[in-house]
Amino acid sequence: MSYSGQLYGVVLNDSRELGHLASEFSSKPYLAAPKAPVVYMKPSCTVSRHSVPLPQGHEVVVSSTLALLFSRDASRCDPMDAMAHVGAICLALEMSLPQRDYYRPAIPYTIRESSMALGEWVPVRPIDAITTHMGGVPVHSWELDRLHRKPAHLISELSQFMSLKAGDVLLVGLPGDAPVVSGEQTMTVSAANMPTLDVRLVEEAA
Repeated sequence: MSYSGQLYGVVLNDSRELGHLASEFSSKPYLAAPKAPVVYMKPSCTVSRHSVPLPQGHEVVVSSTLALLFSRDASRCDPMDAMAHVGAICLALEMSLPQRDYYRPAIPYTIRESSMALGEWVPVRPIDAITTHMGGVPVHSWELDRLHRKPAHLISELSQFMSLKAGDVLLVGLPGDAPVVSGEQTMTVSAANMPTLDVRLVEEAA
């Protein structure tokens, strides 16, 4: 299987991050926490085939996550059978420029060309935790139990107001405590029983 459709992601699906932001969401400009999944779309040009270019002189947030590849269309599906629409999974690494908050986010900070990498697709299997390494040294790890909406419930809720088509990809969420790095680096994303994902961060020419 391969990615041939749209690429979607969600923010604010890390329960730990939601807890930290609870007081902010009760104040202006938010006034309340989001009640539905906060979904975004990344154009195909954001997926890197090789290395990931870094804007010179800038730090980037490197967020490891799990990507789901749909083998069947999902529309108004039940959580009990939502994962039956997924044919494969892979590790993913998304790079973005740091942002202060989620209010009117600057789209160019997150939707940059070649700003994410997808690993090797494999059949669906349980994934407990994802670890990010920099230069061979672990710099971040997070358990997917932290997801506010687990994959099946996330698919079900999204499918109530949008159709997820065969060939589409969904990133299940980003850790709110993802590391910030600068300069050229070799990043590796790993999880038990999954092919590792190696990504080279290369500074853009001046």
